[in-house]
Amino acid sequence: MSDSDQTGALDRRQLLLGSGLLVAGLALRAGRARGAEGALFVSCRVDAEASHHVTGIDGSGRVRFDLPLPERGHSLAFRPGAHEGLVFARRPGTFAVAFDPVAGIALRRIDAARGRHFYGHGAFSPDGRYLFTSENDYEAGRGVLGVRDATDGYRQIGELASFGVGPHELLLMPDGTTLAVANGGIRTHPDRDRAKLNLDSMTPSLAYLDLADGRLRGDYRLAEEQHQLSIRHIAVLGSGRVAIAMQYEGDIRDPVPLVGIHDGGRIRLLQAPADVQAQMRQYGGSIAVDRGGSLIAVSAPRGNLITFWDAAAGAYLSSTMVADGCGVAPTERPGAFLITSGLGQIMRFEPESGRRTMLEPAGPAGFGLGQPSAHGRPAGLRGPLLRRPPTTRRCGPSPGTSGGACGEAPRHRRRAGGLALPRARRRRPRWPPRAAGARRRPAPG
Repeated sequence: MSDSDQTGALDRRQLLLGSGLLVAGLALRAGRARGAEGALFVSCRVDAEASHHVTGIDGSGRVRFDLPLPERGHSLAFRPGAHEGLVFARRPGTFAVAFDPVAGIALRRIDAARGRHFYGHGAFSPDGRYLFTSENDYEAGRGVLGVRDATDGYRQIGELASFGVGPHELLLMPDGTTLAVANGGIRTHPDRDRAKLNLDSMTPSLAYLDLADGRLRGDYRLAEEQHQLSIRHIAVLGSGRVAIAMQYEGDIRDPVPLVGIHDGGRIRLLQAPADVQAQMRQYGGSIAVDRGGSLIAVSAPRGNLITFWDAAAGAYLSSTMVADGCGVAPTERPGAFLITSGLGQIMRFEPESGRRTMLEPAGPAGFGLGQPSAHGRPAGLRGPLLRRPPTTRRCGPSPGTSGGACGEAPRHRRRAGGLALPRARRRRPRWPPRAAGARRRPAPG
C-alpha cells in the first residue's frame, strides 16, 4: 500500500491551518508543530473500519497526530495563546473534545447542555478565555450560542441567542468585539435525525453579535425568493468583509448562486459561468481565504469541483477538478491553498498559475483507507451521492495512534485507550461576566 493510500480520507470542512505554538482558527498562521518547520493542518477523517478521528498533518502531508473520536467530527477551533484545539461533533452530536495539537493528546470531553446539541462549530474570544459554540435549542426551534469558560474546564457559564434558526459557522471578526454567525435557517430535531423540517419557511441570515453581552449588532437576510439558500460557512476577507458559502434547498433545476460577500450592506451574490454553476450542484462545501486575503476558495464536492474567486472584484476566477474534493485551507504562502478529497488525496494548488502539487503523506501504522460515511459518501461527506444503509459507528484507539482519545463510557467518565477524560463541570449559567456588585443587564431579545 502506498503512502498516499495510507493517509485516510480527510473531511473537507475541518481543514484548518494554524501554528503548533499559537493555533488560531481565524488567524491561520504558519509556525512550528512538534519542533518542525511549517504549518499544521487539522482535519477529521474516517478510517477503513468506519471509526472517526481528528488528525493533524504538516505542510508535506506527514501525520503529526491522530486521535480517535466517539462519533463523527465536523469542525474545529483553536484557543489563542494555548496549545489547545477543540473538535466539535457533527449535528446532532452532543460532544466536543479538547486536544493538544503539539503533544498529540486528548485533554477532555465537553458535553452540550440538556436539550441542546452542537452544530459543529465554535469560536474563542480574543484572549482565549471564552468559547462560543453554535447549538440547537431543539424543543423551542431556535438557535443559541453556548458560552463556556476555557480557564475552568470549559464549564458552561451562559447562553446567547443566535437570532436565527440552525446556527452553523461562527467567527470572531477582526475588531475582536463582534461575532459573525451564519444562521442556516433550517429547523431540525434529534428525534428526526438529520431531517430538515421547515424547508418551505426557512429564513437564513447572517447575524453580528456583540461579544460582551450578546446584543444584535446587525441582521442581514437574502431576498424572499432566495430564502432556501442556506447560509452555512463563512470566512473573513483581508478587508474585514465576510465571504459566504451556501447550500440550496429548493428545486434542483433552479440556477442559483452559492457564493456571496457581505460588505456591511446587503449580501451580494456572486455569479459563476453557467456551466460552472451547474456543476456545483447547488452545494457549497467549505470556504477559505488565502493568506493574502484576496482570493476565495469554495468547494463543491457534489460536482468534484473547487472554485476560486477574486475577493476585491467579487468575481469568479477559475476552478479545478478534484474528485470528491471539499477540504480547503490557506497555506503559509499567499495565493495558495491546501485541498483534500474524500478519496484521501492531499494537494497544494495555486489558482493564479494553475500549479498543482500532490503531497505524499506518511502516516502511522494502521492509518487506513477512508471509507464511505453513514450517508454512503467517502470521508464522511454530507449529502448522499449513493444511498446505502448506515455504517456501524464505533470508537476506540487505532493501531499506531499515540496519545489519548475520547470514547464512550459510563456517564460519569469517558475512557478510551487507557486515558480517562475529565468532563467539564456544570453550574448555573452566568453570562455575561460582571464586576462584583454590578447589576445584571436583561438578556437581549
